[in-house]
Amino acid sequence: MAYQFSEPQVVLTHTLAVGIAGWLPEHQQLLITRDIPGTNRNSIDVLNTRTGELRSYAEREGYNGKPVWLPTLRAVAYITLVERNHELWVSHGVSQLIEPLVSSVWGPSLAVEPDGKHLWYFSRTNPDRPQRLNVETREAQPVLLDLASLRYPKYPEPIQSMLRPSPFQIAQHPNGSQLVFYTQPWTFLFDKRTDQVCEIDLGRSEPENMPIWAMETQWSPNGRYLAFIATASFPGQASGTGAALLYTDLMILDTKTGDLRTLQIVPDINGRQHYVTDISWAPDSRYLAVLGVVRITETGSEKEGLFVVDVTTGEFQRVLSGDEFGGGSWGWQLAWDPSGSQLAVNCPTPEEGRLCIISVRPKDFREEQP
Repeated sequence: MAYQFSEPQVVLTHTLAVGIAGWLPEHQQLLITRDIPGTNRNSIDVLNTRTGELRSYAEREGYNGKPVWLPTLRAVAYITLVERNHELWVSHGVSQLIEPLVSSVWGPSLAVEPDGKHLWYFSRTNPDRPQRLNVETREAQPVLLDLASLRYPKYPEPIQSMLRPSPFQIAQHPNGSQLVFYTQPWTFLFDKRTDQVCEIDLGRSEPENMPIWAMETQWSPNGRYLAFIATASFPGQASGTGAALLYTDLMILDTKTGDLRTLQIVPDINGRQHYVTDISWAPDSRYLAVLGVVRITETGSEKEGLFVVDVTTGEFQRVLSGDEFGGGSWGWQLAWDPSGSQLAVNCPTPEEGRLCIISVRPKDFREEQP
């Protein structure tokens, strides 16, 4: 492997789960959530991983997807529940302005364009047409894309009739030119420049012959590769915890060549069961950090190992094999910072939530002598 990894260093503890939403552009600050004891609420905070300073931006009701950073406003956008209605809000910090942006949204997924001025989401009044919001002018425009018209039966009958429409999630190309919209069991690639859309077919499982679909999708920083956490299941089977799923795999699509590769990174548990739970790209777009379940405790808790994958060769290796990670929701436990020098990872104990930082250096790195 091209990197060497330090031992995890605890930078934050909390009585309940901590969620990792992503790094801010400054590389030292991490956008996180913290569950509030005795409630269905969580706080949205920015943590300086070097100083330990914690700045709160908002508290919200419910678990409504990852908040996102708006660099032009230096603010956080997030979805919260207000009197049984999901709304999109923006906060400049709890001591400053907090205000609603959109009164009714559909689904938990938000995406920010590279210019930092435009935010993508779905509205409840038009749930199959993506909305593009200018966060400075507060003007929203529906996109000329009807995802409802693209849905077609992928399950055999009568299984298909059991499928209930679910919100699409959004993954935006690093340069903003393309977006992936995905939900069970469809994945569509939309090109903003041409308004063209095509399906990304992830195949079918054997021997069940169920469509394979993406639970999580991430672009590589150079925009060439798409990484998926993918599974095959009956409608409504996915619960987000892995308990109702037979497996989750890592899939890599090379958008330049069209090559689609499935990699089983983690070992089988109880027969065919194996679970990839989180992914995060290195800034070089060649390597991918992966969390996956390596064992189940007697009490049923998942213990996860940290792996690094070379997506150009398919080779992978477990790193820090003496450490176990995980805790909290899948997709909220891992983030590789844009400079490549830090990995943020959940490292809880049975007693408390913990967030750790792992220092990352090139394999041939040598300390300069004074």
